[in-house]
Amino acid sequence: MNFHSLEFLGFLALVLGLFWWAANRRGLRTGILLVASLVFYGSYELWYLSLILFSTVLDWWCGNQIHRARERGDPRGMRRGLHLSLLGNLGVLGFFKYTDWVFENLELLSEWLGFGVSPWAWRIGVLPEFLLDSDLGRMIVPVGISFYTFQTLSYTIDIYRGQLQPARNLGEFALFVSFFPQLVAGPIVRASTFLPQFELLPHLDRARLHSGLWRIATGLLKKVAIADVLGAYLVDPVYGQPELYSQGVHLLALYGFALQIYFDFSGYSDIAIGTAKLMGFDLPENFDLPYRSRSVREFWRRWHISLSTWVRDYVYFPLGGSRGSEMRVSRNLLVTMFVIGIWHGASALWAMYGLLQGSVMVLERALERARAGGTFARSLPTSALAWVLTFHFTVFSLLFIRARDLNHFADMLTNFGGQGMGSVHGYAWLALAGGVLTHFVAPSLTAAVERRFLALPTVLVGLAVGVAAGCVAVLVVGDTPYIYFQF
Repeated sequence: MNFHSLEFLGFLALVLGLFWWAANRRGLRTGILLVASLVFYGSYELWYLSLILFSTVLDWWCGNQIHRARERGDPRGMRRGLHLSLLGNLGVLGFFKYTDWVFENLELLSEWLGFGVSPWAWRIGVLPEFLLDSDLGRMIVPVGISFYTFQTLSYTIDIYRGQLQPARNLGEFALFVSFFPQLVAGPIVRASTFLPQFELLPHLDRARLHSGLWRIATGLLKKVAIADVLGAYLVDPVYGQPELYSQGVHLLALYGFALQIYFDFSGYSDIAIGTAKLMGFDLPENFDLPYRSRSVREFWRRWHISLSTWVRDYVYFPLGGSRGSEMRVSRNLLVTMFVIGIWHGASALWAMYGLLQGSVMVLERALERARAGGTFARSLPTSALAWVLTFHFTVFSLLFIRARDLNHFADMLTNFGGQGMGSVHGYAWLALAGGVLTHFVAPSLTAAVERRFLALPTVLVGLAVGVAAGCVAVLVVGDTPYIYFQF
């Protein structure tokens, strides 16, 4: 059930009506949202519900066990509860997301040793058919599993650290895990942020209503008018048949993909945040104009903020963070970015992408220390040059994301044809222009436009959202799920 579909529009209208009808009754409104969230997730595949229910019950029980063990002064019991949560969640995530990668590497090893065993063979007769995608020759990765796994893990870890009290009841905890606006592609919400909102009586004043509608409308336009158009008319054709297009078109497609993945994911986040606002909930921001960054570290503070901060708090800091020797700090950065890489996808390209990001962060840190020590200070980039270098590194590193495998990666770099800029569709040029202007316009101008929108009469706000929805209906270029659904 994609956000940019009439099906979701009808679903949301029904949920909002029922929710506000029961707004003054805490248990009833929680139950309505929980049922709606499970229906939403089950609309992708019914059996996905078994996984999210397993994760919910496991972490609810583990969180309570850790809390009880703390109260009776039993650190060993606390560790047992935490380890069970880690084992259960990471075990399920690892099975669905990384088993294929392990067996693909075993295939390479077997070929090198001369055995020639296919990794697909182990699945036949072992796993039920509904777990397998025979067209792709892979196991199915349930949509959103990486998101809600990290979300529930933060709950038990925070209780273990003594930073959070357990949820009031299982129903509210289950809603925290499965809340449909952000369930399948984030933002990754912490329990410490979401659970306290149950204590507040929901309200929908004029400012919140207008703000929610603004986020939904802009998110829809980002997704359909920019991301989907770039994908359909530039990125997919070029990287579907790289041998047909010239080097210039390849370069344009790479810039196009940078805009496509940003507007696709930030558009989803906008709709999620806006939809939650209409139900009285506040979700964290997930993007802050990342392509304006002047360093790779700054980029990751602006891109997918909820993931970056999660990995910072639960991986980087426990490893030691920026404390200790430079060698230790470099290791911490590399491990953290490797985790971010393979969180996105189980492949050598994603692992390489994460290690590349971490390596450049290590280099940036070394240059900053050289600047502080007065060494090579004149050779360090200016602010403008730092932006140019950061932006183009970020864009070109996306080759690792767009490529299907190492052979396709090589084709994208070396296999060119004769079709030049004249082959690029006019819609693609319009989407490129819209993406650049939208992202790089002065933030003060964007804020001024938003303020004027929020100040309009509610009737005009509704009309503007209707126009945006109409544009979406006209511009839909096919069944285009959000890119981050695959993660």
